[in-house]
Parts: sequence; C-alpha cells; structure tokens
Amino acid sequence: ADFRFRLVRVREESEGIALSRGETDERAGLDSALPTVIRVWHKVVARMRHLTALWTGYGMLAWFVPVVVAAPLYFGGAMTLGGLMQVVSAFGHVQRALSWFIDNISRYSEWSASVRRVAGFADALEALEGDRDGVTGDVMTVASGGDDSLHLRGLDIAYPDGSIVVAGAEGEVKPGERVLVMGESGTGKSTLMRSIAGLWPWGRGSIELPADGKFMFLPQRPYLPLGTLRAALAYPSPADAFDDATLRTALERVGLPALVDRLDEDQRWDHTLSGGELQKLAFARLLLQRPDWIVMDEATAALDENSQHMLMELLAGELSGAALISIGHRPGLDQYHDRTLVLVRGEEGARLVRKPRPATKRRRGAPSDVGRRLAQLFTKGRGRARSRS
Repeated sequence: ADFRFRLVRVREESEGIALSRGETDERAGLDSALPTVIRVWHKVVARMRHLTALWTGYGMLAWFVPVVVAAPLYFGGAMTLGGLMQVVSAFGHVQRALSWFIDNISRYSEWSASVRRVAGFADALEALEGDRDGVTGDVMTVASGGDDSLHLRGLDIAYPDGSIVVAGAEGEVKPGERVLVMGESGTGKSTLMRSIAGLWPWGRGSIELPADGKFMFLPQRPYLPLGTLRAALAYPSPADAFDDATLRTALERVGLPALVDRLDEDQRWDHTLSGGELQKLAFARLLLQRPDWIVMDEATAALDENSQHMLMELLAGELSGAALISIGHRPGLDQYHDRTLVLVRGEEGARLVRKPRPATKRRRGAPSDVGRRLAQLFTKGRGRARSRS
C-alpha cells in the first residue's frame, strides 16, 4: 500500500517533478520502498509454502494412517479386506469431521489480517480523538445555532500539538453580509475556514452556523472529479442536474467560452485547466448551485485583476442575497466587502480585529478651499467695482 501510494503521488505530481528536475530523487525514493515490498512478499510466499505443505501433507497422511495401522491385522488374518476398507472409510469420516480448522485456515488467516487492519484503524481514530480532547481540555463544537447568522464564540483554534494559532475569536456574520478576513501568512486564515467547515477539530469554543442555509466552500485549488466536464461543472450535484443551456451560460458568464462545446469530453480536467481556469470553473459552480453562504479561501489568487473584478461583480449581482466570507490578502479585495477583519499575530495566537476604514483625504478643491477662493474673488470684485465708481 505504501509503494502504491508513492507511485500514485509521483503520477499526480509528475509535472512538478519534471519542472524541478527531481526524477533522480523520486526514483531513489521508489527504489528504497521497493525492497520492502519484495521482503514482505517473500514472507508471504514462505508462509503460504508452509501452510500448503501442512494442508497437503495432512490430507495425504489421512489416507495412509489407517492402512498402516490396520495392515498387521489384515496380513495376520484377523481382518478381511472388506473390514480394512471399512476401517479406512470410518477413519476418513472422523478425519473430515475434525479437519474444519485445517480446511478453513487460509480463510481464517485472511479474516485475521482484515481484523488487524480494521483494529489498527480503530486504534488510530481513538488516539486521534484522545489527542483532540487533550489539546485544550475542551472540544471545539460546530453546530447549527438558533438564528440565521454565523457566530464565533470564544473560539481558540489550535494545532494538533496544542499550540494556539487563533485566540479568542469573536464575531457575527449576518445573512447577506460580505466579510473579508486578512492577515499575514501563518496566522490561521485557512485554518479558520476549515474550522467553519467542520474539518478542523483541534481547539475550543464554538462555531454556530445558521439554522437554515446552504453552504459552499471554495478553496484556492478547487476539486474536480474524474469524468466529463459536465460532471465537474455540476459537482456536487449529479451530472444531469442541469441542462446544456444552463451549463453553457454559466461557462460564458465566468469567462470560459472555449469550454462551452467540450461538456462531454472525458479528461483529467484538474490537469488540463490552468489555475485561473479552475477558479473560474468554481465560480461557475456558484452560479449553478446558488448557495446562501459562500466561504472562499484565496479563491481569486490565480486570477488577474480584471478577471477578479469581473467575477466579484458577477457574484455581487447574481448572488446579492448570499453571505460571503472571503479569506485573502490580495490588495483591492476589500472594495467588494462590507467590512474587513484582520488576524493580527500575537504571542498567544492571532487575534481577530476589525480593520478601520481609511479616512477620506481632503483633496484640492475641497469645499472649504473653494469657499475661501470664492470669498476672495467676491472681495476682489467688490474692490474693483468701487475703484471704477
């Protein structure tokens, strides 16, 4: 399994490996993992050889033992040939009745191996649960709240080792509100999104989700399932959930007209499309799914400024009633949001604070300056009129 995982990983990251000229290092890693597979396979072959020898030998001896035991009686005249055959037959019946374990030992070994794997998985889950409970003494809870807003209450987000990354997060996001979360790299922006999604259990406090509302999460690199472009675009809905006209319109509106006639092509679209095209496809999904709550994590990082402006304006027009929580640090994102929250790094973890709106600077020609100039002109005009009179 480990060797297969390495092979799949090399296949998935083949382009990055080739760009980094890392073929030699990857080959060395695969060569170091292959001897383990060979060694384990030799152990399996040896065990199977021993098991087959035991099984076959036991079956062959079952026919020779009664003959050898009863042969002296037969040759001594104390037993007829029919009696000898009866002894052999009776011994065979008893031997088969007592051979259940031998006949099923191969299936028992397979069952035992499966049980060990499942037991190991269960032990790992229990250890993970224990690590989560032991991080802070409390457990972060993510559940539906009593109203239609999203609340962060006393939220401390931790790493698995117990160190706090986000401390004392408090906040509320109302329906239809658009909030931008910014901060330095490593302050826990993406971890906050995972916590809202319920994918990050480490920490304490609570996240109260709206009682009713459809959520949709947009990571920086969206996931595309294997199959046709139609299935990737309609995901997580079935491929036939939308008609062709709706799918084509969504692609055109997000700036992907070249894909309109390729809905039924079956390719590795996550490798075929560029990073910007993948993010545009994620926005097309939003137009199709029409969620009530949208959480984006650097969902426009691979786009140019014009494409970002076009998609954010499209989002504001088509899904004006949806609440938006954006996580990013690109300049200019705050103009598409109602307010901005900043994760400020601290010794005990990053704090979530509200970013004040910049004060508008008074430009030249502001009303006060204009008033003074008009007053000066008016004074000069009166002086000239007096001199003429």
